[in-house]
Amino acid sequence: MTAVLAFMLSVAPALNSQAVASPALPAPLGSPELRASAAAVAAGERVEVVEERSERETVFANPDGTTFTLEKSITPVRVAREGKWVEPDPTLVRNTDGSVGPAAAAVDLSFSAGGDAADLVTIAKGTQSVSLGWPGALPAPRLDGEHAVYEDVLPDVNLILTATVEGFRQVLEVKTPEAAANPALKAIEYRFGAENLTIQAGAGGGLDALDGNGRPVFRSPAARMWNSAGDGAAPAQAQRSLYLAAPAESGTDEPVAAGPNEESDRLAGPGPGDDSSVMDLKLTD
Repeated sequence: MTAVLAFMLSVAPALNSQAVASPALPAPLGSPELRASAAAVAAGERVEVVEERSERETVFANPDGTTFTLEKSITPVRVAREGKWVEPDPTLVRNTDGSVGPAAAAVDLSFSAGGDAADLVTIAKGTQSVSLGWPGALPAPRLDGEHAVYEDVLPDVNLILTATVEGFRQVLEVKTPEAAANPALKAIEYRFGAENLTIQAGAGGGLDALDGNGRPVFRSPAARMWNSAGDGAAPAQAQRSLYLAAPAESGTDEPVAAGPNEESDRLAGPGPGDDSSVMDLKLTD
């Protein structure tokens, strides 16, 4: 039997994927837009205005010489890395300071290398950050793609952190019925820290990290737990996640998933036939 407890934190994208053609605005002579427009007319096909790239936006000059197309994606299609745009890659690597983080993500994300677990996870965007601490020491993690596995943080209980392009998920994998009966699992006290943000309870049992104007920068949905009723070979899980909050122009307060969930990934959520429930959350000073 396996059970899981999980936590997720991440940043949310701007809008659903879309393409919008708009009339060309007057552009300075020799501007990137004008050069791309001339190249599109000459080639008979649209040409990207490379200088207008962002994590989620791509601008093309159309071959009619008068319009441009703006494409927006709900998730980053590229991220900045060492002054260059690169393809997003949540695969975990070991950093020079000993911490663990994704190869290329839209947020600054680091996982503990083991030992003192005061900073189990730190996620940041610019000067704003949230840190999560585990109540105890940790073994060095075993890296498996985007997963960092801290084995036996309690008897027959693994702590698993999963990096996404915009956040992370944290899962406790409870491998045996005896482990599930451990009183230490009834309530786990995580230490939260924030830089230039205020943590408060969010809608539906989640958490919001707010900036000075009261806008959410990071957001976590409610923590969940589920068992392996649908698959007797799998352990039980509990999950919480944290992610970037949707910007104001998206027109929604709904949480956005921290990353795509593979149907075969039992760490992403309950599967068919699994029993699941939302976990209680209590914030204290």
